[in-house]
Amino acid sequence: MSTSERFSAFHAEPLFSELPKPSQTPVTVVAPMMAMPPTLTPKQILVHHSADQWEEFIYEWVSALKEAEYVDVVRMGGANDRGADIAAFLTKGKTDGPWHCFQCKHYGKAIGAATAYPEILKIHSAVTEQKYKVLPERYLFVAPKIGGSFVQLLTKPSALRAGFFEWVAKNAEKLGEEYGEDPLRRALDLASRSDFSRFEAGNLDKILEVHSRTPQHVRRFGTRLPDRPAIPAAPPEHAPKETRYIQQLLNVYHEKWGCSPSSPDEAHAHHRAGPNLRRQREAFYCAEQLRMFARDSVPEGTFESLQSDMYSGVSEVEEDDFPTGYARMKAVLAAARDMQLGSNVLIHYVKPEDRKGICHQLANEDRLTWVQEEL
Repeated sequence: MSTSERFSAFHAEPLFSELPKPSQTPVTVVAPMMAMPPTLTPKQILVHHSADQWEEFIYEWVSALKEAEYVDVVRMGGANDRGADIAAFLTKGKTDGPWHCFQCKHYGKAIGAATAYPEILKIHSAVTEQKYKVLPERYLFVAPKIGGSFVQLLTKPSALRAGFFEWVAKNAEKLGEEYGEDPLRRALDLASRSDFSRFEAGNLDKILEVHSRTPQHVRRFGTRLPDRPAIPAAPPEHAPKETRYIQQLLNVYHEKWGCSPSSPDEAHAHHRAGPNLRRQREAFYCAEQLRMFARDSVPEGTFESLQSDMYSGVSEVEEDDFPTGYARMKAVLAAARDMQLGSNVLIHYVKPEDRKGICHQLANEDRLTWVQEEL
């Protein structure tokens, strides 16, 4: 067979004839769903805090310890804190009277006795050197991680004292140079007479449980706010805090329907003004309840920021020309209902009535005026 015949014979057979014909239906390749990164728990977030952030967190927790009834809580941390990062006072005498001390430690590893002993010496020295008049009644070591053996040691005050003096003996020369012989002797004399049951370790689970009820918790950990309580009905009697916005409404009803501007009873009895007044009061109290919810659930200023956003959105409408104060009020309330509220943490809890009520809160402060005199 010639070369040309062999070439023709080779091409007479279909190439890859043993393979099945591809399906005519197009194949769609679907990428696996991208997994969301796992949400860090508060404990995991705290591990990544800086030392200063950790101290701030502990300050928030101590300030929320209602059962202790502290007169004041003060951050005393710094290079010369003398063994007290945070002090909580039980009387106006502060550290001259009964007080509690919180020593904040934020290390990559769990703290143990080796970390505690220098602080125990430091607080006794501070008292003998009259930095503080008396030792704190309670002294808590607070850290993201506390070694189990140290926790057990703290349950045995006599063993804690013995371990402390063993540590002093091993480091006597160094401590003498650091404190001076006489100051060290005075501090150790006080320690020998001190009740070591005052030294404790903070329980992080219990700390977080208390902190979860503070307004700072959602900001620090990005957790959900608690459920908003049921909204109470407006009380039948007008309260003193309603005086100004009610007067603004009475001015509206006087201009619109001739009701007396000085008689809420007359407005309530009017067939048009009465239902409107009741609705506006319900909205006002709805916003007041949101204010109280914010006070207890989010950092200070969050609700005021929401009010400012609302004012910024409706003030341009309020400044427009309207034939009556009633028309101005209706236009502002409609604008409040429809406006975007930005990224305030409260926006998921704001109800339509809150928006109207915030307008009446602003009217209560004369930041909004319904019946405007012509200049």
